Order: sequence, then structure tokens, then C-alpha cells
Amino acid sequence: MPKGRLSAVAAFGALLQLMACSSEKDWMYEQYFQLARESAKASFGRQSITRAQAEGIPFASLGYRLDGGGQNLLVLANDSNGEQLWTSKTRIVISTRDGRVTRTLGLPRDIVAVTARNPHSLPPVSQALAGRMTSERLADFPDISAYSVPIACTAMPVGAQTITILGNAMQLTRVNETCRSTRIRWSFTDSYWIAPDSGLVWRSRQHIHPRGETIEIEQLRPPG
Repeated sequence: MPKGRLSAVAAFGALLQLMACSSEKDWMYEQYFQLARESAKASFGRQSITRAQAEGIPFASLGYRLDGGGQNLLVLANDSNGEQLWTSKTRIVISTRDGRVTRTLGLPRDIVAVTARNPHSLPPVSQALAGRMTSERLADFPDISAYSVPIACTAMPVGAQTITILGNAMQLTRVNETCRSTRIRWSFTDSYWIAPDSGLVWRSRQHIHPRGETIEIEQLRPPG
């Protein structure tokens, strides 16, 4: 692995250790534990986190489904320079930037890093609300010894759609991002449902590993 990307992975691990030390004293809320237990039960079916459950958590939070399973809860642990780190007491960690998943820890198959291929930052998918957008990224998949895998993507708006989250109907714009990596012969299409006024990604369905794993994310309580 290139030295720069190795440093990024090490920094990610150090941040997780810091979170583990502070989480015991910062998140001792019975409501959270109750929702965590119910969320774990939901992983065996298609159950969803309810509005009452989500409102009982005093943190920014999101729900995620892995491969179409039950919905589980993550809360915001850190928000720095546009990188948001979400975690739970079950040690699942997902890092996002502008709605895209950039790192995971604790899933059956993890993605360790997603970065821009060029010196500039990876453009937010919300830029595609204005029309066709292309980007290139690099991704690391340690479990298959694939590092700095180049992925070329094209994102385009496909129209307005109404989705419902926690009983609230929202009129959003769906953006599809089609990606391909010739090195590992992987192609996929991710979908994002974005608020046209704020650019917030309320829901997404993303492919995070070339050997499977599709994750669906919903904002339950956005930061701020």
C-alpha cells in the first residue's frame, strides 16, 4: 500500500481507538441501548427503525441496511472537515463524505479508503443535480489485497421522486452514479436521493465491495 494511504488508514484506526475510550462515558443512555437491542433484532428481517425510536436518541443518527436486511442504527461520533464518522456500540463504523461511504469497519467486507484520484477532492454527488458529472477515485479493499483501485464514475440526475423516511414524505431528486473499474472488472450503479435546495443526501444505495455488499443509508437525524 502507498505510504500516504497507509498513513490515512493508521489515522483512521487511531481515531477509532479514541472513540472506543470515550464512548463508554459519553453514550451511556438507556434509550440508546434499547434502540441498539431492537436494531440488532431488526437485522434478521426487513424491520425499520421507528420515528419514536429515532426521536429518543439525542444525537445525529442514520439508519443502514446491509444487503437488504433489517435497519440498524448509527450515531455521529465525529464531524471534521466534511468527514463524518458514524458508529454504534456493536463496533460498526461507517465514514461518509457528502453522502458517499468512504470507509467502513466491522462489516463482513470493509472498504478502508476512498479518495480522489487527482489532487482535488472528490466532488460531492450533489453537483450532479446540475447535470452530468464525471469523477475518478481510488479505493482500498485489504481483504482481497486490492489497493489504490481506480474507479471511474459518471453521475446524472434521473428525476424527482417522493420518498418517506420516519413517516415524512420528501420530494427529492434521484441521482444515479454509474462506476467501473477495469482493473478488478467491477461495475455498478449507486443511487442517491438528494434535497435540491440543500444538497443533503437523505437516502442512498451504494455498492461498497467488489465481492458483494450493498448498503442503504437513510438520514434519521441530520447533523446541525
